Amino acid sequence: MNNHKQAVLSRGLFIVAAAVAVLYLPLAMNYTWPLFHPEATSWQDGVNTVVNGPGYATADGSVQSVRHAAYAEHRVVLLVHTTLGAVALTLALFQFSSRLRERRPAVHRWTGRAYLALMSVSMLTALIFLYATPPAEHFIGPAFETQLRALAVGTLASAWYAVYAIRKRDVISHRAWMTYSIAFMLTAPLLRFIWIGIQPVIPQHDLLTNIGVGSLILGVAAPGGAALAFMLTQHTPPEAGTTPVSAWRYGAAGAIALLGSLTYTGLTLRLPEPIPHTLVAFHLVPLWIAIALTTLGVIRARTRGATARERQWRWLLWGFATAPVSATLFSMIVPPAFTAADAIIAGGMDGAGIPITICFALVVRAAARAHADRTDPSRVASAPTASAPVSSG
Repeated sequence: MNNHKQAVLSRGLFIVAAAVAVLYLPLAMNYTWPLFHPEATSWQDGVNTVVNGPGYATADGSVQSVRHAAYAEHRVVLLVHTTLGAVALTLALFQFSSRLRERRPAVHRWTGRAYLALMSVSMLTALIFLYATPPAEHFIGPAFETQLRALAVGTLASAWYAVYAIRKRDVISHRAWMTYSIAFMLTAPLLRFIWIGIQPVIPQHDLLTNIGVGSLILGVAAPGGAALAFMLTQHTPPEAGTTPVSAWRYGAAGAIALLGSLTYTGLTLRLPEPIPHTLVAFHLVPLWIAIALTTLGVIRARTRGATARERQWRWLLWGFATAPVSATLFSMIVPPAFTAADAIIAGGMDGAGIPITICFALVVRAAARAHADRTDPSRVASAPTASAPVSSG
């Protein structure tokens, strides 16, 4: 992909993310007002009511009906979390402006510091709220709370690692892990868009069930989206001395993905009523879309003879291919207090992200090393010569 196409794609991703953040900001800022002033209107519930009716938005099976007492008891913590999180997400988007980085580097740095401070407080207050309150009394409750904790920790860890990377002058890792952190931040507005927008398609689900649907989708889409965005906007130069790997490795990845998908599907068929067995589709469909996209990336790189880029796509392919296996294994190691149903749902929400993140980290590490080799003459001078081809792994 040439630099012009990468710039266009980066701008397109920025516009989409900015639109999501701008739409979410007023809803998040207003969300806790009714907890302090009962006469105030929740704009989020108002939008949901207009689209789906009051029975879905605020009646039995809604967040309002199940979590209102916990929200009211901890409304200050929730206010800090939602308000600072929304502002942090809006500020974060300016980090991706190349014009700002080049023309106003001081503004770029201070915007990043503001994001880091606001996001950190927001995630810490989220963890305080989650540990201070029991899970929602719904079949998605324990699994969803586990995912929320993982999202908070992942958002914090990736952002602070991005700070560590830039202090080491590792620009590639800095941008990659900032993208990962912001992808996790975007799950808040995207989850709301899903549970509001999907109800006309699946009218038999209550709101909390559709939160489970959205969580299963985002369990793949959040880490996977960060990885794909990095690949599509990152230039990978040719790498001397590498040879393409045998095609059987790709067949093995496909077989593992299929086996894992069938195994996890078998687990979900054991879910008791009233849990819909169709929940598994919202884990597997985005997963197989990601597998298709990474396979396409492999094919295009292999056709051009770009072995370094093929290796990066292959690593991501393995991350997505092993995700359903990870979901199955995760279902077996969750807390003992979980029921079998809690464990299976948690596997779909959280297990997929583990191998995707690991493989993303491998791709970023390789890209950062290659960038350092190109820009540091001493590293190039001390590197071994490529007198013989080596396997690209």
